Amino acid sequence: MTHVPRPSSVARWVALADAITLALVALAAVIVVTGGLRARVWGVTISLTGAWRPALCAALVTVVRHAAFRGDSLWQRLRRQFGPLGDSYLERHAATRLTAREIAVVTGLMMAATLVMTYPQVQQLDSVRDLGDPLFSIWRLAWVAHQIVRDPLNLFEANLYYPSRLTLAYSDAMVLPGIMTAPFFWLGVPTVPLYNMALLSTFVLAGVAMYLLVRSLTGQAPAAWVAGVAFAFYPFRFQHSQMELMWVCWMPVVLWAVHRTLARGRWRDGVVAGGAFAAQMLSCVYFGLFLAAYLVPVGGTLAFGSRRLSRAVTPLAAGAILATVLLLPMLLPYVYTRQALGDRSPAEVQAFSSRPQDYLVAPKTNMVWGDLLGRGPHGPEDSFPGVVIVVLALVALWPPLSVPRMAYAVGLIFAFDVSLGSHGYVFPVLYREIVPFRGLRAPGRMSMFVGLSLAVLGGYGVARVTAHMRRGWLTYVFAAVVSVVLLVESRSVLTLERVPPTHDVYRWFDGRPSNVLAELPAEENQEALYTYLSTVHWQRILNGYSGAAPLSYYEFKRSMATFPDEASMRLLCDRGTNYVLLHEEFYGREAYRRVVAAVGARSDLHEKARAVTGGYEARIYELVR
Repeated sequence: MTHVPRPSSVARWVALADAITLALVALAAVIVVTGGLRARVWGVTISLTGAWRPALCAALVTVVRHAAFRGDSLWQRLRRQFGPLGDSYLERHAATRLTAREIAVVTGLMMAATLVMTYPQVQQLDSVRDLGDPLFSIWRLAWVAHQIVRDPLNLFEANLYYPSRLTLAYSDAMVLPGIMTAPFFWLGVPTVPLYNMALLSTFVLAGVAMYLLVRSLTGQAPAAWVAGVAFAFYPFRFQHSQMELMWVCWMPVVLWAVHRTLARGRWRDGVVAGGAFAAQMLSCVYFGLFLAAYLVPVGGTLAFGSRRLSRAVTPLAAGAILATVLLLPMLLPYVYTRQALGDRSPAEVQAFSSRPQDYLVAPKTNMVWGDLLGRGPHGPEDSFPGVVIVVLALVALWPPLSVPRMAYAVGLIFAFDVSLGSHGYVFPVLYREIVPFRGLRAPGRMSMFVGLSLAVLGGYGVARVTAHMRRGWLTYVFAAVVSVVLLVESRSVLTLERVPPTHDVYRWFDGRPSNVLAELPAEENQEALYTYLSTVHWQRILNGYSGAAPLSYYEFKRSMATFPDEASMRLLCDRGTNYVLLHEEFYGREAYRRVVAAVGARSDLHEKARAVTGGYEARIYELVR
């Protein structure tokens, strides 16, 4: 007599076979991503370097499983896992509306958390992280405010690297942050404190935006709060002084609008998605391009679980058209500068690519993990995610899964691989096939999207844990404890440098029209300061500081090393230079005296002004042709 397994027994064997299949597929994927697994256990070396073996085993288990047990296939079981939390889930929470009071409370709490996490920056608003990229960021904000009301059609014709054109496009233009801060520049707010206040606001905006996204997905305020904290204070954000990398608040808004469009098919949501995407690109070109790539796997997975996809296509297309119209005037200067500067070299890309092990190495400035896991000067600063948020994400990814959680899991894997740059699989394809990606030298910055994925999944993890708490107040206590732990884990030691005061010699330019100025010595470690100080006089300068520099600048720099000989004077004349400004502080006293004596022996350089500030002299000379 043939034994017929009971239904429960059959179900257990089917579940086991499916679990083995998925585990083998996951193992094959890990081998593909990492290049192989090698370990030594109890004196025995275990090596898995070929993905085809676990893939073949997965295929064999699948064949045996479907031959022995009739009924739902593995694919059907997976689709059924998506069903309960698919469209109906999205549609139910897409209707969630935040009250003004809730938004105000969340904003206030995020402001308090920002003051704690960035201390003592709020007490030293006249200081910056370093005298490089922050000074350049101040110049970009000030340039947009200066030019947008004088000659907006030539916004990208900045005053750096004269006579090169469209030099604002040599780096992230930060057009939208510049427009947002412009009224404060016009009112005369000091530039450095204004920059710091704008920088601090990015933490608040990022946290509130992520709160909005996860609140709509989970319907839980505590889960949304934890996700907002995790995203706003992700360790990546404390390891970079480039202001454009702080503008991440538009990413959750784009995803929030995409979710709503897929759930309801409304034009308004599609247009919001396109507008928010344009805002991200106008705030940070790097993250705008990365967001476009990230939306492909995430949006594709969400579309897989949507039953209203046909209704959502038109609104999303309208949003894409809106984004194109808004971005086209900004993208054209970048096309021009790419032709002038060329692509980033593979060597540059590799130098700024993360490695898998970098995600296990904390920056030395991290107050919790720095001593234990900190080492290395580059790479780890970009990648370390912390520990708590990873644990919460794993809780969220425990089966059964929903479409949104699967989407962000796919996004997590995708972002991780892109961040590996030359060491991964996706970025080399993007670099080879999509022209704009050839201008990006730091694929490791994609680790911010790893943080985005972890924050959303972390919110789901909190929602899953708190779903079993019968008393509502326990949910808030749990979220409060977790958020405090996240903040402590992300806290970094901030070192600040005071921005030096403007030298009195620059007052001579007050009320004078814009001419061409060369500031000497032309040393790279002073160019950020020259760029920042140009906001005082807005002369066109041969100097400059940016993400890239034209060949003409390096020719200028080499020639100025022997100033004021005939070759250097010829170059200044050829570039249309009107004034030369010499700095004793940067030359050094003896070298400065020698240069001044040599200039005094020439008849084509006439002294126009001199001043002493902080014990150092500076002189302005007019070049007479």
